Amino acid sequence: MIKRYQIVFSSILTIIILFILIFYNDIIEFFNLDILLINAIIINIVAYIGRTLLNRILSVLLKKNLIYYLITFILNIIWIGFLFTLIFVISPDFGIVIVSFLIVAFSLTFKDRINNIASGIMIMLSNTIEVGDFIETSGVQGIVSNITLNYTKLQNFMGLEIYIPNSNIYNSSIKRFTHRKGQFSLKEQDKKDDAKNGTIYLKKLKSIISKDEKITRYLIILEIPFSITPDSIDTQLETIFDKYEKILGIRPYYYINKALKDRVSVSFQILSKNTGLIVAYKNKFMKELLYYLHKDEILIDSEYKSIEELKKNGFI
Repeated sequence: MIKRYQIVFSSILTIIILFILIFYNDIIEFFNLDILLINAIIINIVAYIGRTLLNRILSVLLKKNLIYYLITFILNIIWIGFLFTLIFVISPDFGIVIVSFLIVAFSLTFKDRINNIASGIMIMLSNTIEVGDFIETSGVQGIVSNITLNYTKLQNFMGLEIYIPNSNIYNSSIKRFTHRKGQFSLKEQDKKDDAKNGTIYLKKLKSIISKDEKITRYLIILEIPFSITPDSIDTQLETIFDKYEKILGIRPYYYINKALKDRVSVSFQILSKNTGLIVAYKNKFMKELLYYLHKDEILIDSEYKSIEELKKNGFI
């Protein structure tokens, strides 16, 4: 609707400016107008039409990235400059009053917007986050679907689109689950992976990821009782790890964090080159972990008496 309105309005202005140019001298004599005023009006109409056309062309060529927003911002500043020139031609005193009023109103009204734009430029230039990244910020987890100068759009696990002001993101901590190979820090381990042990060791992970590919890693920390030994974890979770290796493309792995009074803290990590798969399966993976590691306790309190019954009824 806005584009159609701009096309119609630009067409009307084009007809007006052609009419003025054709009957330039007659209009000045008939209305007894100042030549400088007529020229200022013509320049402003040409500037508006040119700005509108350039915005449409740039939106197609640059796909609304950072360069597009910077160029359109500069074009708008130039166009506003032409408008102020016209105002000062009409009445210098009135122009001074208008400029003073607009400066105060602009600074008060658009303070937050200016802060968002400055934050958006810093986010884009620093590559802190990119479109397609899985992040957590301001208490929200989701995939970055768009970054503009004013806000960043996230899509959460329920498919809802969440718009977060850039100033909120820039001034808060960001947990980024998606990384490129050069950003992906791993603890090297010298152990070898064998068929019996279901754990994939981190040393092999770098060879899976090519230089320009991204990988999304999601961490799940569970506390398990001492009765569950590392060997039994390997045995119980081998089926789950095999299943999710086929789904995600990279085998999940785990490592022991620390031993507490009567339990052990264990970190489980799922990884994939497809961010959407992590978002879709992370909760299901965590649920299956809990059922397999604590199946005895869960089955005692449940009407279902076996893992097979839980699977049959859609719990795992």
